[in-house]
Amino acid sequence: MNENNLTDQNKGKWGASMLDIAPYVRIFEGFPTDEFVTKRHTAIKDIAAKFIKPNYVARLLSVADGVVLASKDGGMLPPELAGEVAASIAKVSPSFVAEGHDLELSTCAMLAAITAIETGSKAGILTASDYLAVGIWSGMSWQTGSRNGGFERLRKLLLDLSRNHVLKAAELARARSKTTKAVVLAEDNSNLGKVVENLRSVVDTLAANAAVDREEIDLLWWSISGWSDVLGMRYADAKPHVAAIALGLDAAKRLRRMPLDLHKALVLRRVPEGESLTLTQLVKTLGDDRSKLGALFETKTLVTENTQVFPLLNLLASGSAKGAGKSAFSMSDLASRALLEAVTFDVIERREV
Repeated sequence: MNENNLTDQNKGKWGASMLDIAPYVRIFEGFPTDEFVTKRHTAIKDIAAKFIKPNYVARLLSVADGVVLASKDGGMLPPELAGEVAASIAKVSPSFVAEGHDLELSTCAMLAAITAIETGSKAGILTASDYLAVGIWSGMSWQTGSRNGGFERLRKLLLDLSRNHVLKAAELARARSKTTKAVVLAEDNSNLGKVVENLRSVVDTLAANAAVDREEIDLLWWSISGWSDVLGMRYADAKPHVAAIALGLDAAKRLRRMPLDLHKALVLRRVPEGESLTLTQLVKTLGDDRSKLGALFETKTLVTENTQVFPLLNLLASGSAKGAGKSAFSMSDLASRALLEAVTFDVIERREV
């Protein structure tokens, strides 16, 4: 059985869209009984509902940040989020005690995030599940992974699901639509209402298509200009690491949805050569240019309070690499990271993916 897919017997019992959690329960319980799995499944559904019900932005990004933190090697859920997860488990298993069960709490939180994202819309307008997916993709994509094989498979499943969910929405939102066939006004004006409705539909379609065209034109003009708005100079005149980050930030300002591979390629074509650095090393390398790069984000609490989702933007805004770990970023990584984080922040503010 492929553990990433549904089993037929569980489709009827738990709903056609639900993940088979049994293989992942074994991450923290070596020989679970059917009753144990059923109780954890009930708890996970309850956790998923908690994750997306208070659907204001700060809460949803905080959940994503906490889940990402818990998915790191040696990481664990923040205390408040751990309490919420433990409460859901205790509802079905009154004897459950959270102390000493960090791995179980983290696993259930990740499974709950998968459940929330799987049941979300992909219509192009941000919903609660989209915030989770965007935040988790941004946060998990810079991690090095876990040494625990089963846990790493779950982490990778959540990362892939989050990324694919967002990219499908971004691609769908950029699809140009055909206008509806024109409604001809009757001689006695009896269908005037339908004509007006038809015209409104045509205008809306043309406006949506024009927005997609404008995004492409803006990005293409920028890609050939060689000029950085955020630095106020040519990329060629900036220090290599500063230029790499500026490329991602400048491109992000011209995108209206999450980036696709084509957008990433346009950024990477100008990335200069330079050594790979950890975020701690990067602070010293950027020097005075750090505050210039981070000026747009200094007062943004969504960035500074969610350092797992926005590790690079937080560093640019605050000068702190706290919690960033020892991962080294190549020049291409820095440009891609800046693009992903900056667009993630922008689309969250604009409520579109």
